[in-house]
Amino acid sequence: MKEHFTRKHKGFTLVELLIVIVVIGILSAMMMLSSSEAVSSAKATAIISDLRNLKTAALAYFADHADTWMTKKMDNKMTEINIDDVLPYLNGKDFPSKKSYKVVSSNDGQAWYVQCSIAGDDPVVKGTEQAAIKKKLAGRAKSVGLLYRRQNPSETPIYYDGTTESGNYVVMLVQ
Repeated sequence: MKEHFTRKHKGFTLVELLIVIVVIGILSAMMMLSSSEAVSSAKATAIISDLRNLKTAALAYFADHADTWMTKKMDNKMTEINIDDVLPYLNGKDFPSKKSYKVVSSNDGQAWYVQCSIAGDDPVVKGTEQAAIKKKLAGRAKSVGLLYRRQNPSETPIYYDGTTESGNYVVMLVQ
């Protein structure tokens, strides 16, 4: 006579439950990694968008106040424009973290830049996200015109590369 091995109690064994828990853990870890990648990409895109908007606002400000800022620039008295003077040119758009963004002059006064602090006193990006966002910004620097200002003022800015040398500020030339 053949014996049939059947369970008297229905349910899952401990091994089956452990396998399901391990598989769920692996899948959730993969989701966490991909979501942090998406977050850093979105924040880098937001920084680029904010710099472009601020650049457009700065151009409009310069057009309306050419006599004022050109005179001050020629006297080497103007190195930065108050961000509150430029923001009205955004046509009512809300601008995040005003302290992180500036409109600054080059050291020789020949060019103007919009600047974003991605670390420092009032950073747009905080904590461990900084390295990931710097990497994203560096990857898109050439296509969108992101630069960093070198220590030597006579050297022209070069494309942002996300390294320690490039620092915690990313700039975009206002032309």
